[in-house]
Amino acid sequence: MRPVFLIATNFVRTQWILLTLMLLYIVGIAGVFGWHSQRDEVLFFLRQQAYYALFLGSLLGIPAIQNERKTRRILAVLSKGIHRWQYIAGMLLGSGLIAGAYCLAVGLATAWLCAKVSASTEGLPALMLVLFLCCIAAAAVGLFWSVMMHPVLALTATGLTLVLPLLLPAKSLFGALFPVLALARGVLQFDFGDNSCAFWKIGAAAVVQTVIFFIGASAIFAHKDVTIAPE
Repeated sequence: MRPVFLIATNFVRTQWILLTLMLLYIVGIAGVFGWHSQRDEVLFFLRQQAYYALFLGSLLGIPAIQNERKTRRILAVLSKGIHRWQYIAGMLLGSGLIAGAYCLAVGLATAWLCAKVSASTEGLPALMLVLFLCCIAAAAVGLFWSVMMHPVLALTATGLTLVLPLLLPAKSLFGALFPVLALARGVLQFDFGDNSCAFWKIGAAAVVQTVIFFIGASAIFAHKDVTIAPE
């Protein structure tokens, strides 16, 4: 696990500007909402940031491999005896750490805003945990497509994969298999004080989706020629 952790921490280090800007944004926007805030405004803040987190999760890993191949750093990493699945796992873990930091900041900011409007925070920790799991699931989907496509095409494929139930009949049948979209819908019905078990089902589905797309990405990347730098 040490190589995976080292790859993840290095990925986070290369994204320190993005991470800093995200945290500053949360502090700033929470301060704005905290000025004479009301319960509905705090709910709007939470829903808005949840959507931003899901979008961020889907984007984080998509350009990573492409950039690593351009700089040839990927060759130096793999030449040290690191398995390719460990490389993918490291990228996924790094994306998860960044998304986790954002979710934690959103959760703390929301809890602070709840205290200002005397709203209950029951159900908020569960929502933040499930949001984190869905962010990782979205990142896994993005990594899966990025190992075989240009980042622009991978971004399109990731978006279509995450919202596929909208394009299919019998949406209720397929909805449970797509946790990111299910959470995006569930956030709209969330209210402070809710403690619905539906979020835990979404979280479990997110874990399953993460494992499936991680295995798929690792299998494809194992046969990918990374010696040729992309144009």
